Amino acid sequence: MICTAAAGALSASFQVAPGGSAYSASVEVAGVSEYGFWDTGPLGERIPRTVVNVSLHGDPCGNCSFDWLDPYTMNFTEGNYTILYTGTIMENHLQGTFENPYHVSVTIPAGLDVRDPFLGMRSPGAVVVENASSLDIVWNSTRSFELRYYTPDRERLLLAFGALWLFGLVLVLIPHLLSRRGQGGKP
Repeated sequence: MICTAAAGALSASFQVAPGGSAYSASVEVAGVSEYGFWDTGPLGERIPRTVVNVSLHGDPCGNCSFDWLDPYTMNFTEGNYTILYTGTIMENHLQGTFENPYHVSVTIPAGLDVRDPFLGMRSPGAVVVENASSLDIVWNSTRSFELRYYTPDRERLLLAFGALWLFGLVLVLIPHLLSRRGQGGKP
């Protein structure tokens, strides 16, 4: 999932819902009059992404009104705002891109993790902070972020696969070593 601002975002925070299939976001924007919701394709192209429960907040209007230029781009009076919305996450993968550097934080609930490099992933510059009931992943002054999280079930599957692979290796290696020993160590 990627969210692209038309101009400079000051900070953005993403809260992954329990179970990891959805998120809620809060994005600050300054001096802009539109904001778009997009994915980035494999060649860097912009792919529209559907979000719901979109709201615009700022001074002096509080809960401000806006129009949609198209189903993925909102239009409003130029100013400084906070945009709130929710979206779905596909394949435990969340990403975001902005045109200007910003501070971003992603909070994932207990039961999800990003720290094992074989199962999870986070873009460079991420700092992971463990709290009692969640993990916070923070990037400072970045134009993009990306993370892939996993469940404890995937971690157990990786450990089971590793144990089976190691058992298979031992099963093949012991007869080979014993046969070499029987030949007096000759190849």
